[in-house]
Amino acid sequence: MAHSAALPFNLRRSQDVLGAAEMTTTTERVHGLLRLEDDRLVIQWRLTRKTQTLGSEIRTDEEMEPVQEVVLPLEVVAGAKVRRPWWLFGMGLRLALTAADLQAFDAVAGEGGLKLAHPAELVFRLRRQDALAAEEFTAEVALAKAEMSLKGTRESLSDSSEKRLNP
Repeated sequence: MAHSAALPFNLRRSQDVLGAAEMTTTTERVHGLLRLEDDRLVIQWRLTRKTQTLGSEIRTDEEMEPVQEVVLPLEVVAGAKVRRPWWLFGMGLRLALTAADLQAFDAVAGEGGLKLAHPAELVFRLRRQDALAAEEFTAEVALAKAEMSLKGTRESLSDSSEKRLNP
């Protein structure tokens, strides 16, 4: 069965630098899309950076990077889960992807990629209106992982029965 699901996400990070004569605030916004395509997970994102400088002059610079894409085989994903932290009641929807291997998300978190709090976990902030789509996405991932496991079990059973019939 072909699996297909898509889920938009966003991330926001900011950094302030206070010097003797000026203050700089850099805010990065990441808008992205998670897509499940058969036995692959496609992660696309675009980063927008806004730098505000307040000192001898007041200046705001904005830059937008091109869309980046990473395609991961579904085997490297151990699972997906929707999180609703109680302290962010009503506005704290998150999707957490857990890796099956510590190197699984290196392409996503590498140079110029998304910064991760933990190398085995990608956590994406979701909009409240995407709650149902997030639940559907996690169910699709679970179903695709189960079908992959079932296919592997069937193949190993057919190999072992073949060996018994043809010693």
